[in-house]
Amino acid sequence: MKVHYIALRRLQRSQCISHTISRIYPSVWRRGYSSSNGSLQGNFETIRAEMLARPAQLSWDVMSPTNSSLLNIALADFIPESCQAPAYQAGARTIENIDAKYELPQGHHLVYFPLQKTASELCPDGTDPLHSPGGPFERRMWAGGSIEFNDDFRLDSSKVVCKEKVDQVAVKGSEGQEKIFVDVLREYMREDDFGNPSTTSRGIRERRGLVFMRGVNKEQARENLAKAALGRDRIVKAPNTPDFSIALTPTPTLLFHYSALTFNAHLIHLDPEFCREVEGHRNLLFHGPLSLTLMLSVLRSRLEPDEKVHKIDYRNLAPLYVNEPLRVCVRYSGNKEESAEGKSRKWEVWVEGRDGGLSVRGTAVSERIGK
Repeated sequence: MKVHYIALRRLQRSQCISHTISRIYPSVWRRGYSSSNGSLQGNFETIRAEMLARPAQLSWDVMSPTNSSLLNIALADFIPESCQAPAYQAGARTIENIDAKYELPQGHHLVYFPLQKTASELCPDGTDPLHSPGGPFERRMWAGGSIEFNDDFRLDSSKVVCKEKVDQVAVKGSEGQEKIFVDVLREYMREDDFGNPSTTSRGIRERRGLVFMRGVNKEQARENLAKAALGRDRIVKAPNTPDFSIALTPTPTLLFHYSALTFNAHLIHLDPEFCREVEGHRNLLFHGPLSLTLMLSVLRSRLEPDEKVHKIDYRNLAPLYVNEPLRVCVRYSGNKEESAEGKSRKWEVWVEGRDGGLSVRGTAVSERIGK
């Protein structure tokens, strides 16, 4: 019975992907891939052009303290107090204390601007069709990205907007084994700055890198699962010892809370059976942006009171799984690129998996405010 259920689920998944994306982006499904294991048949430039032509999406939100406070609660049992963001303090009324008490912690913007799609508009794995190149590239992973914090937001119930667009599309891999890499540009700004060319340098500018791979059949999923159970063939260690690190073991509750806060329905974070039987992973996958949230949380704990993260770049190198220990690390890496005035500092940040190997690796730059 279980075998028939899985086969039926895969058939429904394939049919639903076609229906969902063809309804929202019709030209995706007029390209005519040869098969789930076939080549792109020279159609990549058509795919790329169609994806880049998709209109930008606007998501409006309000800088309420609720989302940020709930993220603090979700992380409270997993990270030390020194790494937790300052709790929102209501009642600030004077100029002297309004900044500290109303400031949105860096990285907490990730739990605002949720995806505004109905369940029927999502791809069957729960992901956003805006980013998808279409079948048979139905498996999505978070590859990395970067964020520039050019201006601060305040938890003052002001109106804000996120403008999101597919910015770059590339293909890598041999024929029949291609992967499609999609860069999504997200620009966050206040209502007053929206549509004003003179304020384009304000707000937050984020680039998200996604990789899309072909779906796998039942036998391939079993092979992937067997490999995942054994762990990585090659473990790459961090080249340096951290100045500071924290260890934690993520639970299904943490993953659920983060999925809920980000309105993320991707089944790789929610459905263990889907992970094993369809994707070939040994358990629920840890969120890519949650790794980013943790790296920013640990890095913030190392900064001076007048210092903030200005930029972070990161790559996801290997998956992290629920109920498996991980370690978040930070190291100061001062070098000659820093300003002579001591305004900026450079950092290494990374996350290690249960085997001690690198799963996420990044660099960050902090800046002193007012210098």
